[in-house]
Amino acid sequence: MVFDPNRSIGWNLDHRAVEITERIFDGADCYRWRLVFAWLPVKTISGKIAWLRKIYKQRFWVVFTGFHMEPEVEYADLFEILGENYE
Repeated sequence: MVFDPNRSIGWNLDHRAVEITERIFDGADCYRWRLVFAWLPVKTISGKIAWLRKIYKQRFWVVFTGFHMEPEVEYADLFEILGENYE
C-alpha cells in the first residue's frame, strides 16, 4: 500500500479494500460542473493532462464501503462530459 499525502489518514488506512458506493452532489461544499481556468496541470476524467485553458470542474462527496466519506474533485473538458454515461 502506497501512502497518499493528499488524502486523510482514514482513507489511507482503508485503501486496501474500498469500493465507491455512492457519489453525493447535494452535500456541503459540493457543486456540479463549473467552468474554470486551469492555471496548473490537472488530470481529466479520461486521464489526459489539461493546462492553461478553460476546463470544467466538479466537487462531490464519495462514500466508500464502511460509511467513510471523502471530498473528491474531477476535471473534464466539454467532450468528456458529453460522452460520460450517467447512471
